[in-house]
Order: sequence, then structure tokens, then C-alpha cells
Amino acid sequence: MDYSDRVNSKQGGGGVADTAETNVQTKKRIRELLTDSLDLDNDPYVRKAHNGMLECKLCFTTHVNEASYISHMGGKKHHINLAHRKMLDEKQNQSQNKHGISINSVPKRKWQSIGKPAFRATKIRDPETEKLGLSVVVKYPKAIVVPNFRIMSFAELSTKQESVKSKYGENHQFLVISAEPYENICLVIPDREIDKGNDDRQTESYWSHFDDATKDFYIQFLFK
Repeated sequence: MDYSDRVNSKQGGGGVADTAETNVQTKKRIRELLTDSLDLDNDPYVRKAHNGMLECKLCFTTHVNEASYISHMGGKKHHINLAHRKMLDEKQNQSQNKHGISINSVPKRKWQSIGKPAFRATKIRDPETEKLGLSVVVKYPKAIVVPNFRIMSFAELSTKQESVKSKYGENHQFLVISAEPYENICLVIPDREIDKGNDDRQTESYWSHFDDATKDFYIQFLFK
């Protein structure tokens, strides 16, 4: 596996000249991705049920944990419903109905970014199965929320730019890690299936943990 293209690592030289413009567009899309907070407190569509599960008020779906809900956010159904909701809200605003309240009008918490956190990514191998994987430790000494992460595909990253062919190519996916008030960080990893449980449930080969004492966020997973 090659993790040389991850954030904070040096990039190799060279490259095809006619791809320069598309590389710029892809980098712009990555920056847009990293400015989007993954914190569920900023999501007006999620509701925590009495049994601890998360419910998407937009799609009427139920999720066992935050990881499952975040995965749902990247799905086709959620994006279609978001577009439909936007259209309804625009019509509602045009009608100037003073008694109507758009779900998008829910106030969001504002915070001042303090830069990117320090992190360490290490390639690992299971001694029994010989499966390869990645172990990541991110330091969040001033985190005000529990950190979150999401693994996004190349297709998700290029939703608005289907024709973009970046230097990463379609054989990569992106590990995005977030915790306010820090900027998001993104690691480029091979586009291989990850060994994890159903609904992104944590297993021995796929897990994360935030140590509230040391403020370190641990992520570890293996590829199938």
C-alpha cells in the first residue's frame, strides 16, 4: 500500500501537463470537503431517540451509532432528499409565509478554527491473517466535541465534478477526521474494501476510541 499521498506528506514530482487544471479542481474539492464539519451537533436533520439510536428526520431512517448515520449522509437517498428539501424551502421562502419555519433555519453553533491537529499514521499488518491496515492517532488537546471520522470514496469526493481525473485516480479513497475547533484532516488511502461489521459497527479489525484523559483519538482498520 502507498500512503505517500496523504495529507502532510511530500508529493512526488512530475505529472502529465494536461492534467494540471483538473488537479487544481480536485484540490479545491478536497478543501471544500475539509471545511465541512462532521459534527452532528451542526446537523438539523438528526435526532437522538430515547433508546440511544440516531434518526434521520429527512429520510426517516434509524441508525445504531454516529458512524452509521455519517455513512448514511454520503448515500444517494440522503442527497436526493437534501435536494428535495432545498427546493421546498426555496418555494416556502418565495411564498413569504411568515408562519412557516424552514428546517434549514435551525441555528448552528459557530466556532473559531485553531488550525490542524498533529497526527501520526502507521501501516500495520495482522500477524495471524496477514491483512494490511492503518493505525492513526490524532492529538486533540483542545477538542470541545468527541472526534469523528468518515471514509469517503472517490465518487463522493467528485460528486460535482464527475469528469475530474485527479493525480490520485479512482483507486483511492479518503479518510476524513474532524473535531471542533480544529480543521479537518484528510488521509488518502487505497480504494480497497475495509474489514468492518454491518452498519459500520466496531470490531476487532475496525474501531476508534477517544481518550478523554490524553485527548488522543485512535482509529484502526484492516483491509480485506
